[in-house]
Amino acid sequence: MANSNNRLDERKDKNDFPKDLIGKSPNIKGNYKKQGWAIKILEKIENPDIEDEGEGVITAKAILLSNEETYYPAFLTISVKEEGKIMGVYFITEDSDSFSLIPFELTEELLDHSKLLPFQYRTIEKVKGDHQQKNWPDYS
Repeated sequence: MANSNNRLDERKDKNDFPKDLIGKSPNIKGNYKKQGWAIKILEKIENPDIEDEGEGVITAKAILLSNEETYYPAFLTISVKEEGKIMGVYFITEDSDSFSLIPFELTEELLDHSKLLPFQYRTIEKVKGDHQQKNWPDYS
């Protein structure tokens, strides 16, 4: 995309974004030097730390640790029936008093993935059946 504003109304795939972000330049929360700032963002969001989505899938609040040692608050969709396989990563944007989620796949023009990947993560609360987080609460 040639425009550096990253305005969602100028993107071909704008229908994939939350409607409240269309026409705006989303500010993805993260790239914090201390994980405490990521935790503060997650604490502002009223969703429970872990939500059962049914059929062995949960959504969990998590903190991502980038390959540059910076932190991002996020939501992860995890399959506990597949021993903790991550099925989705969602970044958080904030506009006034509301939050929106943007799927990882749609953030390439908003975040430099080379500075993020590979990332490690930890959920805020321990997830039963997640064998990927072997040393929880440390990052895996």
